[in-house]
Amino acid sequence: MTRPVQILIADDDPSILLLLRETLQDAGYEVRTASNGDELVRMAQEDPPDLMLIDLMMPLMDGFEAIRQLRNDTRTSHLPMLILTARSASSEVVVGFDSGADDYIVKPYDLEILLARIRRHLRRAATLPVHNPLTGLPGNILLIAELERQMQQGVAFALLYVDLDNFKAFNDVYGFARGDRAIHLLASVLTEVAPHEDFLGHIGGDDFALIHYGGRGEALCQRIINAFDARVRELYDAVDLQRGYLRSVDRQGVPRQFGMLSLSIAVVNNSGQRFASVDAMSRVAAELKHAAKHISGNSYVIDQRVAHQAASLERRGGRRPAALLICGRDLLRDSISTSLRHQGYRPLIAADVIAAQGLLARTPDPVLMIADMADEQAWTIWKQCPEGTPLIALVFHQAEAHEALARGAMVTLEMNDNLVGFIDQLMLHLPPVTVHGPGSGTSMMFEALTERKRDLEREANEDGLTLLTNHWYASRRGLEFLAQMHRQGRLLTVIMADLDQFKLVNDQWGHLVGNAVLRTVADIMRDASQSSDLVARYGGEEFLLLLPDTSLEDGRACAEEIRVAVEEYNWQALHPQMNITLSLGVVEASAWLNITLPSSERHDGDHALDAAMLEEEFEQVVAEADRRLHMAKAAGRNCVVSTEA
Repeated sequence: MTRPVQILIADDDPSILLLLRETLQDAGYEVRTASNGDELVRMAQEDPPDLMLIDLMMPLMDGFEAIRQLRNDTRTSHLPMLILTARSASSEVVVGFDSGADDYIVKPYDLEILLARIRRHLRRAATLPVHNPLTGLPGNILLIAELERQMQQGVAFALLYVDLDNFKAFNDVYGFARGDRAIHLLASVLTEVAPHEDFLGHIGGDDFALIHYGGRGEALCQRIINAFDARVRELYDAVDLQRGYLRSVDRQGVPRQFGMLSLSIAVVNNSGQRFASVDAMSRVAAELKHAAKHISGNSYVIDQRVAHQAASLERRGGRRPAALLICGRDLLRDSISTSLRHQGYRPLIAADVIAAQGLLARTPDPVLMIADMADEQAWTIWKQCPEGTPLIALVFHQAEAHEALARGAMVTLEMNDNLVGFIDQLMLHLPPVTVHGPGSGTSMMFEALTERKRDLEREANEDGLTLLTNHWYASRRGLEFLAQMHRQGRLLTVIMADLDQFKLVNDQWGHLVGNAVLRTVADIMRDASQSSDLVARYGGEEFLLLLPDTSLEDGRACAEEIRVAVEEYNWQALHPQMNITLSLGVVEASAWLNITLPSSERHDGDHALDAAMLEEEFEQVVAEADRRLHMAKAAGRNCVVSTEA
């Protein structure tokens, strides 16, 4: 049986509430009532109805403000909202429409007209949009259709279920307008970080889903978390950032302290066609997301179960033994938790002792504790663990190590910047719990650490949106190319490129379309360059190309090829009115610096180089390429400038 349609009525007149309730119940609707705007907003958020009837003049919060708040909340923004008003209040009706109301009902009510308008708005609401109205991303209908299509075709993919932690507290403190900013920020991060071929959907509220075709998804999760962390601070007031938490009330009305916004990500893999339906896959994703939310701060949980491998401990009815981890250093914490998972533990991950207390309350029986013991309360946490629980103490120097060993720690590990060396030391003292099948144990751990190291190096050097190298890596490689130019007599041509009037693209069609343009231009530049060239996103819509062993003439030809390819690309596929062009400046380094290149027979050691000199020269060459770029802009855009003429 389908549930009856629910209507929520808000009016401070008890007699009107009684009349409307009886009329609507007789018509087969389920009715709830509120006597003021504040009660209306709370009831609608906790259990969204199908339609709302809202009186404009109410105590505590009037109907205008209630409609504004409900329209700004993604849980209720799509619901039909009808104004209840007197005939003389036509000006109020106008303000009500401006606040977001869909229609109005005049007092005294013509009950037949009232029921007819309710039926019309319910029919309209039943026609669900295929895109989320807040972010413009594909909604549930398109997401489910895409999942079913990929399953039917037998495509291997991973489903990432992404959720914001502490979002309700954030909304309660800052309001729904800033809450929408948080959702937009997460949508922007996912759009920029996810590979172009992946499918991104907005399930609703603060929930997103990503269909990822590039493997298990662990590296992508970390990139999403890093990009979100780099931007989320802009949503907070300075005083809350300094304090490190928000003060709000929980769902029971009890005052509490809430942590900052963070992400919980569940990853479910469909390799081997494990799931027979979208429902089965989504249930597993929901279970994993629930597990991720039990980890403080940013976290991701990957479903390790594979159809053709032996079942894990959880699937045989048991659970992997828990290991409590307390560490405030993000990168170190992530690396330790990954090591624990690969060795068969179920990590309980906390950034501080306050979060650890909550985890220990839910899971009081960890078999291992790894913690930064600088906080005295960490020792109290250890005493709350079962007697005999081994402790691996994380310390900064030898004095702390001696003290920790004296107080009962099994072993101490010194925290430093050598992440690979630290993990190697950890593995010496971290025995695997259980080995399952081939590829596990020490070999598996070594492969995981190697893969982790590669991921970290790539993330440090790569632009997350275009997957080109970034500004930092391009500058480092530029110094190496200049050194080769001095020592070995090799040529180096530098191209600076900039999209023409790119701000208009973002202003007219939005940042999601703008991001698609940047990715496409990056692909064009990759296709036009050689394997020995370096192509980088230098910042915003600017790109830098370093072409070793390339003359000015050949460099100009490369720039012209890129310019023509961008101009002739079918941009109308993104928008019917879109045309994109590119301006470029080209300079050959040795000619502009007026350097007499040494003979190629000269040995590297024969020409001493100064790092500061190379940095200054590289900045000068890039600045000159940028100057020629601006000459191209001044000449009318969509052209290449390589000389002073």
